[in-house]
Amino acid sequence: MNRIERECRIESKGGKVKKSYELDMTTGAILPKMLQFCFPLMFTGILQLLFNAADVFVVGKYVGAVAMAAVGTSGPIINLLVNLFLGLSVGVNVAVARYIGANRRKDVEELLATAYTTALLSGFLLLLIGNLLISAIIQGMNTPEEVAPQAETYLRYFSLGIPFMVLYDFLAAVFRAVGDTRRPLYVQILAGLLNLALNLNFVIQWKMGVAGVAIATSISQLFSAVVLVILLAREKEALHLHPLRFRIHRDKLKKIVSIGLPAGIQGTLFSISNVMIQSAINTFGSQAMAAATISANLEGFVYISMNSISQGQMSFVSQNLGAKKYSRLNSILKSSLTLLFSIALLTGIIVFFFGRNLAGIFTKDGEVLQYAKERLEIIVYPYMIFGMMDTLVGALRGFGCSIQPMFISLVGICLSRVFYVMVLFPMEFFHGLRPLYISYPVSWMITAFSLWIMYFYIRKQYPKVDYR
Repeated sequence: MNRIERECRIESKGGKVKKSYELDMTTGAILPKMLQFCFPLMFTGILQLLFNAADVFVVGKYVGAVAMAAVGTSGPIINLLVNLFLGLSVGVNVAVARYIGANRRKDVEELLATAYTTALLSGFLLLLIGNLLISAIIQGMNTPEEVAPQAETYLRYFSLGIPFMVLYDFLAAVFRAVGDTRRPLYVQILAGLLNLALNLNFVIQWKMGVAGVAIATSISQLFSAVVLVILLAREKEALHLHPLRFRIHRDKLKKIVSIGLPAGIQGTLFSISNVMIQSAINTFGSQAMAAATISANLEGFVYISMNSISQGQMSFVSQNLGAKKYSRLNSILKSSLTLLFSIALLTGIIVFFFGRNLAGIFTKDGEVLQYAKERLEIIVYPYMIFGMMDTLVGALRGFGCSIQPMFISLVGICLSRVFYVMVLFPMEFFHGLRPLYISYPVSWMITAFSLWIMYFYIRKQYPKVDYR
């Protein structure tokens, strides 16, 4: 019996079949279980970030600042293209977790088949749409002439991996819903090592530039998705996946879309506002773009750490609602906020003492380093506000409320940033990188305050004690 089979052995507990890698979120102390859930998820996200960080590091060191700017300006474009469909994976997570909490295994099987088929169709549709829109988006972002050709090259090759990125995210959502965040972590460790090895080979050995790092990332995404398909194909019972059996159950697709589509629209709106911010940054030249690229990669590690708490909040709330364990809901939020505060304190200390050194990993250009350090300080210090905002969104989605946070985010995040870029930014007082970056925490505060009000309103609709 190999290691995977040992981890997947069946245990009987309380008359309910449960696998050893699954996490029962409806019983026991919440904080230790949330740590058990969130840390592997956090490290998985960090490894995914290292895909792009490896791209930035390799092109910055072996190709140049213009190539690094091209990779960096591609990030918001990629998010704009994929976030709508990746948001559907939120619906997969919530629905599977709710069915698991209620022990409705047949529904889990049907939902998994629907998610698998939907992911494949969505991914290849995105590949087609992306290649049609890439040039127009790059031109519309005020991308400097020396950066635009390399940005387009990077995106063309990166888009080849988008179908597998979507498939991976859908299937990883299934693992998260049952509390299994370990195996996706193992997969990302292998994929990250593969990505780095291919990056170095394609860029240093074959001199492929930005095309090389994009191809390496696409191959790594293919690897990640295929491994998760194999793991689920080897599963028994509810989580068993038939890779060659494509089926969409209309009622399950409706459930996925009811939660996931608003989440996807919210992510797309975020991306639109970030594209506008990036287009404003682009007007300051390639050095400012390179600095924003470096800082955004470092900020991403903070985001992933806090977003893992949001994912935990969503899964824990969903499972406990499915099991009608209403008395645990307040404790879930308290545990999430405790973890968020710890992460915010740690990351703030790291940026204060080592921000410039971390940026120096990517470049030795003094002006770029100064730009990057200033952005890090403005955005990372108040990141706790973003963490609270994201966790409240996770809680509301766990309750089954996805439309409300979408509209709140539309006003608090998107419209406020659009207003800044289109109305305030052209004015002399607001025309600068520092005031541009300050728009981030300001939009977080507006949104977090509104989400707090919505959370307490929704929470009051559920009792404080359990009942059957």
